[in-house]
Amino acid sequence: MHKGWLALLLIAVLLLPGCGFKDIDKRFLIVALGIDQGTEKKYEVTVKLIIPTTLTEPGKSNFQIVSKEADSISEALELMKSDVDKQLDLSHAKVTIFGNKIAQGDMKKHVDWFVRRRGVQRIEYVAVAEASAKDILALSQRSERLAGNSLILSFGREGTESSYIITEYLYDFYERLLEKGKDPYLPVIKIRNQTYEINQVALFDKRNIQMVLDPDQTLILNQLMYRHPRFEVNIREENLKVSLAVHKYDYRYKINTSNRSQPTIDFVVKLRGIAEESADTTIESSKKEIERAAERTIATSYLELLNSMKKKQLDPIGFGLRYIATRHGGDQDWEEWKTLYPLVKFNVKADVTLDSTGEIE
Repeated sequence: MHKGWLALLLIAVLLLPGCGFKDIDKRFLIVALGIDQGTEKKYEVTVKLIIPTTLTEPGKSNFQIVSKEADSISEALELMKSDVDKQLDLSHAKVTIFGNKIAQGDMKKHVDWFVRRRGVQRIEYVAVAEASAKDILALSQRSERLAGNSLILSFGREGTESSYIITEYLYDFYERLLEKGKDPYLPVIKIRNQTYEINQVALFDKRNIQMVLDPDQTLILNQLMYRHPRFEVNIREENLKVSLAVHKYDYRYKINTSNRSQPTIDFVVKLRGIAEESADTTIESSKKEIERAAERTIATSYLELLNSMKKKQLDPIGFGLRYIATRHGGDQDWEEWKTLYPLVKFNVKADVTLDSTGEIE
């Protein structure tokens, strides 16, 4: 009896499947994905694969680009397996880029796969290409030490800290596609002179791109979204041309619906800075004159951006979310806000304090 049980146990062990583990040298690490509209199929999926190397010198990043067309992203990745000699590993993917044509369609359907697929990180960066996501992934900047590292450093603020770059994560973009009162956005990546240019942002409704902000508007939206503290205010008036370097920034706003026919959103913007550059060697204007000019410039630029977003019924800042969060009517509050937002009048009051005019004496 004992020998019979031993024999059965031995047979069972021999029939057990392996755990499927593959060593790192048998895996191809995907660092970035690109999703474009296919010419013959629904999607053209592109992956950027890291080729390990002992060199980490600038311009020595080794990578391989693999691209396939298919009617689903899963099918495209499955087809890619026949083009490589190692297992494709998504767990190290840091960036996903959507092509411009894809972003004109229903983004909920395209993003759904990334949320459901095992191994995809919800904290990866997402962006939209000015034209083709494949072209973005194929570019390797001369300063790049590791494959895909230029984009990762740009969005992660571990390298550059540009006030024109607005970072977006996969989890937040997906939530904004579904959430009431807060619309999605994605940074726009362009190629200029064999390098990346990231200084614009695309605004979405709950489906696709509705407008693309210019760099100056992107700078303001970055302030409103993340209170980015370091940026420049360019004052251009008839007798005054000064660049103000801001080092302290904050704002608050209040939604006032006491007059239902003319609701208002009242902004108070406070900032401190230094007159860093002037058209004249010596700034003859007084600090008060520069402060008032800066306040006028800021109020005008904020109003232009806020009104242009309202005209398109876009709300990336989340005015609607605050409105329904501070009321108790549930879905009724959301229906009210949809009728109120087109009627909103924005009021912006800027309070600028100049620490120094930077005069040469």
